[in-house]
Amino acid sequence: SVDGTVKKTDAHGAEDGKVSKKRSKRVEPQSLAEAETILATRRREIAANGYQPKYSDAELKEMAETGDIGKERFQVRFMESKYLTHRDTKDIPLSGAMGQTMEGKSGTGAKYWSTSFDQLEDADSDPKLISEKLGLTYNPKADYALVIVDTQVAAPMTGVKSVSATFKNVGEFANTELPDKFPKEFTDKAMTPEFQAEYSKHYKAAEESGAFADEWSSKEFDSYLNTTDISPADKKLMKQRFEMHGTIGNNEDYLGNGLTKNNNPAVDQKYGAVETLNFERNEVNLSQLNEKNAISVLPELSRI
Repeated sequence: SVDGTVKKTDAHGAEDGKVSKKRSKRVEPQSLAEAETILATRRREIAANGYQPKYSDAELKEMAETGDIGKERFQVRFMESKYLTHRDTKDIPLSGAMGQTMEGKSGTGAKYWSTSFDQLEDADSDPKLISEKLGLTYNPKADYALVIVDTQVAAPMTGVKSVSATFKNVGEFANTELPDKFPKEFTDKAMTPEFQAEYSKHYKAAEESGAFADEWSSKEFDSYLNTTDISPADKKLMKQRFEMHGTIGNNEDYLGNGLTKNNNPAVDQKYGAVETLNFERNEVNLSQLNEKNAISVLPELSRI
């Protein structure tokens, strides 16, 4: 330039040296091996300094509203280790899939919820921290696994369809893939903050009453609903919402704004991570993905 100064541009395109805090925090590994190295480094940092979430509520909300984390190259799937093998072939390593098989209008394959590597890496591979960050209830008696996915390799194999987890998107996904079970007239009523609050209240009351002690089923939920004074129309909606919970996975803590609920009492934040709902329209197991170097599996996560 004429005055001898040079305009600074950082790697993410911020000009004049003013780097966006949100972007500068972003972690983008170049390979599955590098992703594992990043997690190992993060574990040492958490052990030394304690856990601190990388993104604030405001940053998470902005990313949920304006970004598309489903398009980031590296994604992560958190699950109980028992699902790494199929129930019918427990002796065959990685015979399981990324999620429960679902038959939709556009294909048949695994349906599951996930987030990007960048969203989750600040919790390392600690199963309790990850559970709380993803709005899940941590079970200390269960074994957990983390699957890191390189979508550049995996997506052509799986035909995955990903949507950000908002009321609108999940409702449209249900209408499109499972229109007979969850038509638009149902999702228009059920996919709202008000109805979700009611569902969460009744689901948790049913849980506290011991309704699911022996079996997690619509029959047990129905038995609980019969003890309440809600109208027959609302009872029908509640039962259908419970079926949606079981089929699609939007649970009692589902927020509907594309974010998970933070369940870590030590963290003063409302949100945990931006999440996506995924549907693989081809049936592909973990072993097939592993053979093509599309995934890296951490089979037994341990607490820090």
